[in-house]
Amino acid sequence: MRFTSTARTTRAKMTVSIAALAAGSLILTACSGSSDSASKLDGTYYVKDVNGTSKLGQLVVNGNGVSHHEYNCDGVYKEPDVTSTGEFNKDQSQIIWTVAGDDTRNRRTGSESISTSNTSISIGGSVYVRDNSDAGKALLDGFKTKCKK
Repeated sequence: MRFTSTARTTRAKMTVSIAALAAGSLILTACSGSSDSASKLDGTYYVKDVNGTSKLGQLVVNGNGVSHHEYNCDGVYKEPDVTSTGEFNKDQSQIIWTVAGDDTRNRRTGSESISTSNTSISIGGSVYVRDNSDAGKALLDGFKTKCKK
């Protein structure tokens, strides 16, 4: 009789352990899904003009982190004139700015609503296009041409 009782106890413990493992893997799978959607946005995006304070805006997305840089005709290979950093909120509908840029005319603060597509991110009415898209390549070529004058 003691043997039967021990076997039942062992089976019950195994069932609880298996259920806990299954729940844990389900939670991990759910968490990894959110990073996949963030990584789909990873890359560099550009906009032609940023509120009249610079000639070119650059948005760099790396996972949940976002940095915004502004350039004038000194080019994108030198230090940006203004840099702000932030991160996406949980559902990636907003960017929450954590470090504001130095230029008070275009300081990124608080949070801003965004919308995304395969080739762009829109922030407050400005559409940032992915650097390797046709629109992104045309924008960068135009910036380089304009700044050579």
